[in-house]
Amino acid sequence: MLFVQGEIMSHRMNESNPEILIVDDDSSVVITLHQVLQDFGRIRFAATGAQALDMIKENRPDLILLDVELPDTNGIELCLMLKENTLTSDIPVLFITSNIETGFEEKVFDAGASDYIVKPLKPRVVAARVQTHLAYHKALIKLSKLAHTDSLSGLANRLAFDEQLDIEFRRARRQREPLTIVMIDIDEFKKYNDHFGHVAGDDCIRLIGRELNTITKRPADVVARYGGEEFALLLPNTEQNGAHTLINHLMTAITDLSIQHAPQAIYPIVTVSIGFTTLEPLSCNMDSFSATDIVEIADQALYQSKDEGRNRVTYGKINV
Repeated sequence: MLFVQGEIMSHRMNESNPEILIVDDDSSVVITLHQVLQDFGRIRFAATGAQALDMIKENRPDLILLDVELPDTNGIELCLMLKENTLTSDIPVLFITSNIETGFEEKVFDAGASDYIVKPLKPRVVAARVQTHLAYHKALIKLSKLAHTDSLSGLANRLAFDEQLDIEFRRARRQREPLTIVMIDIDEFKKYNDHFGHVAGDDCIRLIGRELNTITKRPADVVARYGGEEFALLLPNTEQNGAHTLINHLMTAITDLSIQHAPQAIYPIVTVSIGFTTLEPLSCNMDSFSATDIVEIADQALYQSKDEGRNRVTYGKINV
């Protein structure tokens, strides 16, 4: 067994296993927990709350075992902090404690913890509770993924887009960074469906969705099927010029697919109309706009593209 940079390495660890973070300054507790949990996945440990936050930011764990009393903070306060952050709120937290005073259970569960384990640690109890909460967390992740994924295209759906938009909008305002929203509509898709049938229409949506997903390569970018034949892109920290360059690539890539359109369509191959807008911190008062306002401006630009002949891009300027 090796201790390396806050990590206990087990030879049975593999990349598909869950990650468990132990936050405790008692090395005997850490070693005991590792012995019990080494078959459950990758074990990392932190001795302080500050270390734990850094490690969570670096690599989000699937489960946290947290001591109530840490050298630099109170475990309950740390748990509250994690639960208030949308990026960490769904990580199950199991408290480790030797002192169950009156009202302790209420404090633990009010802080958002999933359970607690009492010292001295009983291996079978620890293993059973960890296994239960890991399985429950895995099931929740699967359900959440299903709820946030469009079944036809495999892209994020409207719900996922709206949730991530809220997160990125607040981050853009807080950090004074640009944020771009792009709305995309397949031109005259009803004519395509009516001529080729709904099966071919579904294939068309999949092809274009795949192309959009291929072009937008940054991890923070979100590609969503917004509804019907409409897609939406969320591009954090992206200025207008950078967004326009990306959009031109998208237009070219979709044209290069050379998907034959219906005979009644304006263009012989399938094209898209695009509207986009960028919230620029240096050119507008970001506090005067909501996330919904930005989507509405991009959507209006999209309709302008459609009204002006389709197969084009329109920028929706945000009025200061």
